[in-house]
Amino acid sequence: MTEGTRLTQGPPSPWELRLRGEFLSQYGPALLPLPESLESSRLSAALNLSTRYMDDGIREAAQELFSAPAFLASVSLSVLVYFAAWLAPEPFFSKAFAATLTVRLSLLVGLVELSRVAMACLSLHREAEASTTPQELEAAAERFGKSIGGTGLRVLVVVASLGLPQVLPKVPMGRLETLLSPLRHAPAGGPALESIATVQVVADGTLIVTGVAAGTSAASLCGELATCAMMNGGGNVPGSGPKLSTRYGKPHTRQNPPHNEAIEEELARREAAGHTDLRKNKPQLNATRQRAYDEKPLKGVNFRKPDASSVRPDGVRHNTNYVSNPRDLKRELDAFEAMVRADRKAIHELFLLDGTLIRRFVPRGVSFP
Repeated sequence: MTEGTRLTQGPPSPWELRLRGEFLSQYGPALLPLPESLESSRLSAALNLSTRYMDDGIREAAQELFSAPAFLASVSLSVLVYFAAWLAPEPFFSKAFAATLTVRLSLLVGLVELSRVAMACLSLHREAEASTTPQELEAAAERFGKSIGGTGLRVLVVVASLGLPQVLPKVPMGRLETLLSPLRHAPAGGPALESIATVQVVADGTLIVTGVAAGTSAASLCGELATCAMMNGGGNVPGSGPKLSTRYGKPHTRQNPPHNEAIEEELARREAAGHTDLRKNKPQLNATRQRAYDEKPLKGVNFRKPDASSVRPDGVRHNTNYVSNPRDLKRELDAFEAMVRADRKAIHELFLLDGTLIRRFVPRGVSFP
């Protein structure tokens, strides 16, 4: 924004901090950078403005909802946390809550509409962040508002409010009634929905669902509104596993699809943030692309292969590894320390697949959000 039109920035309110914690505990870590304060962010401002341009049939209800700061912050979190996963060529949801929600939403509105809403949200985020004048922000809001019909608003309400009923403002019912409780109208998947562990949306429009109870059929889970395939094991039978994402390199392992998809999602986020030299499961390099060797090799291993590696716009190398099985944590911690020894000018991270941070190393003088 130009001087005089810049949004007022400040630390988040206590209620916003509580909301962030509750939301992230349900959906997992943010996939796009979180602003210092959601309440004063460009994204929230654009979302609020967008209600002016929504259809007559939903405008009043949307304005009532979006006038509540907590609900508006929840919609913003939805964009940065849940819808951001749709940036990946084949979105993968490893948090059980988000995976189950994706199946339910696909039953409610269909995968095509769900994907369309996600892309509209992400376009709004990019345009809002790039805006430098109130006019540009308003234009982004107008494009978004005109693209979101009743079904799109229903999706936004579900993602923002499901599991967080305390953020919903009191609004007149009538036209809004189906927006506030839409999942009760979705085809029932029965108890099988509650056992979903992961969901992947592949390019042909199929949902790959894991964690479903043995003996559950795709028809009983998905009805006729979505095409599903289910894995009860690790996908080690040739031809029985899901299609693995390979945008950034060959599959990390076919026996552990969630691990491969976590790497692909991480590299997609970094590419969107302007990182270069995107590497998947390749030998560790330093920022100048020289092989990085461990100065104190363990068991003869003098170099490592980070799951995800890239160079930030400021020239700092960023390496990340994931732990699939907690029983392997000691081995992964040893590998983490070896990577730090090999390159102390790089950022190194170790996560569980659910997004829990185990260890992080940030070089002195390097900023890290």
